[in-house]
Amino acid sequence: MTDTIDLDDLETDDADEPAANHGDWLWREEGTPEDEPETPTPNPSATETSASTSTSGTPGNGGTDTDATDTDATHDGPIPRVPRKNESKPAGVPTDSGGSGAGATVSNAPDDAEPMAAGPHGGGVDDMTMAVTYNAISELADPQLVLVSAREWADWIGIVGDVDAPVITKFQREHGIDADFFNGTGTGPAERLADIGKTSMFYAERLAVVGTPDDEWIAEEAGWEFVPLETAAAEADWDFEEG
Repeated sequence: MTDTIDLDDLETDDADEPAANHGDWLWREEGTPEDEPETPTPNPSATETSASTSTSGTPGNGGTDTDATDTDATHDGPIPRVPRKNESKPAGVPTDSGGSGAGATVSNAPDDAEPMAAGPHGGGVDDMTMAVTYNAISELADPQLVLVSAREWADWIGIVGDVDAPVITKFQREHGIDADFFNGTGTGPAERLADIGKTSMFYAERLAVVGTPDDEWIAEEAGWEFVPLETAAAEADWDFEEG
């Protein structure tokens, strides 16, 4: 009868022991970093075999191949997008010029919307522009108050007169006022007002000159409405300078 053998007492060859795995010393706390085996390198033939296997059909799918390279190749082609109008025309050219790119003009307004108001400021035309003559404003007690109160009904206010531009500039500085426009040294008062046409930022539906009787010619030559100073002062409650 065979004697009982204790398997624990058997000595085995070291070659039969399993080799250490890469990283066991860190994850399993087995071995030391000095005994760490070299980092395994992929087998080129195995990689090729794996790649070829991934490109071949798998059983049960009707023999259809799923080619990874075909999937990657889709990134090299055109990116799917929504077709645009004027697709065949140059990109980056506004649609008004026949293009279809980023510079195309897009409008969200309905077809039956009213057109935008046309005016020198991109909107509607202003209501009133008033020009006070230098002679008229010089007769008033508080020129600053005149311009402040006039802005309640006038969109633009100017000072014109048969004087040089430095005279008007000095008058504004002394009284702390700032008119929107005034005539220059080389431009007469009527000529300056006549330049305020439909393309001017100071253009309005009503163009009026407030002046003394001696200034009425300015309005006539410019084609503006003339308002006597006495009439405007009475309606706006302007006081005349004493003396």
